[in-house]
Amino acid sequence: MSDFDNVNNSDSFDEFFENIGYRFDESLDSGWERIAQSVKDIYHKTTDKLEDEISLPVAQKYVNEALQSFVTDNVKAILELRVEMHDDWFRLYCTVNAGGIYAEVASNFSLIHVQLDRNVQRFVFGQQTYTDILNLRCESFVKRQGIKLAIWFYHSVLKKDPLGFILSYVNIARPKDEVIYLDINRWLKNNKKIMSTLYKVQVNYGKLEEEQMVLKAQINYRDLLASSNNEDIISDDDEPQLMQGPINPVDDATEPSQE
Repeated sequence: MSDFDNVNNSDSFDEFFENIGYRFDESLDSGWERIAQSVKDIYHKTTDKLEDEISLPVAQKYVNEALQSFVTDNVKAILELRVEMHDDWFRLYCTVNAGGIYAEVASNFSLIHVQLDRNVQRFVFGQQTYTDILNLRCESFVKRQGIKLAIWFYHSVLKKDPLGFILSYVNIARPKDEVIYLDINRWLKNNKKIMSTLYKVQVNYGKLEEEQMVLKAQINYRDLLASSNNEDIISDDDEPQLMQGPINPVDDATEPSQE
């Protein structure tokens, strides 16, 4: 059984990342001197980020725990943010309470791109359906009718969906056309467990399956070797030319968000 087969036995999202880091540390603790040169030789032969790739399944419950911990708990206007995962798509549920408006909404998305490394922690989603208004309450009848009119205007006249605007208004994500960028660095940067793991393993992209997300990751050999041997065994000159952007790219899918 692979060392990574049991990462989903963790009790929390933080522990999931901690276990990934622990597995790498454990594998490098024994026989370090013997494998160091072999690893460097392999690294020299690496031509793109897809070689030596590993799959890390993340259960739906861990994703929802992360949304709760890193988004909902830190954004006053968001009362709930959770997903239901299926093969190649997911349904996002969001409950907002802001400006005298309480709304429960849901919409379907595809996962366009995932980038999780030491510098960028980003998810990019493609919206597949218009937003369903599951519940709407307002402090006044006039405001309620105004919101209904605005939604009708978005859907019928602009041929767009207002969810991206809503997520931008509450400072969760940034929309562009039907693509939504969710950058989570502001919530992860102080989490030592996760950031330490992202110095060892970088996620290049991901795919959705029933009740789980499978992250496709690559070992950061340079950082693993340097941190384990206290010297920079692999220098900047050893770096291969890395592939830019996501697999099956969508226009602007890797465009940085504006802070």
